[in-house]
Amino acid sequence: MPPPPVFRTALNYGAISGLAGFVFFLLLYFVGIFPLGYGSWLGIWIPIVVMVMATKNYRELNGGYISYWTAWRVGFLTAACGGFLFGLLVYIFGKIGVRDFLDQYKAINLEAMEKSRALAVDFMGERMYDDAVENLDKLTLSNVAMQEFMNKSFGGMLFGLITAAILQKKQPDSSF
Repeated sequence: MPPPPVFRTALNYGAISGLAGFVFFLLLYFVGIFPLGYGSWLGIWIPIVVMVMATKNYRELNGGYISYWTAWRVGFLTAACGGFLFGLLVYIFGKIGVRDFLDQYKAINLEAMEKSRALAVDFMGERMYDDAVENLDKLTLSNVAMQEFMNKSFGGMLFGLITAAILQKKQPDSSF
């Protein structure tokens, strides 16, 4: 029996990753830690664990073997699907759940920028710093959701390289 398509496995496990990440997001938010600031690093383990679970599951469905490329695709697509669902849920949360969520996000980022103002101005100059502050004011909830999707997808791309290297298992050569 052939293994299921890579995308189906990634979609199933991506849904688990996105939902688990969002539950963790809600937990952080309701205990008073803003989940998209530094608190977001507390949940970095969720997509990694789910990527490993997805890759192991796919490997088992494929007779215990998986190539590096297929393992990477399963991991990356799992992270991307999870990131999409997570970003969508963050968007809905900000639109329907907590109406001032975007304002909180902007305030926290502005505070962080002000704390590192001297270093930032030395690095990029006064004009670029002022532009960054101005752009922060123009930020929309859609931008925040897309940024979360991109962050999780990029992280999945990188961690997928590592998990694929660890979990790959080539079929023995049966040409003899």
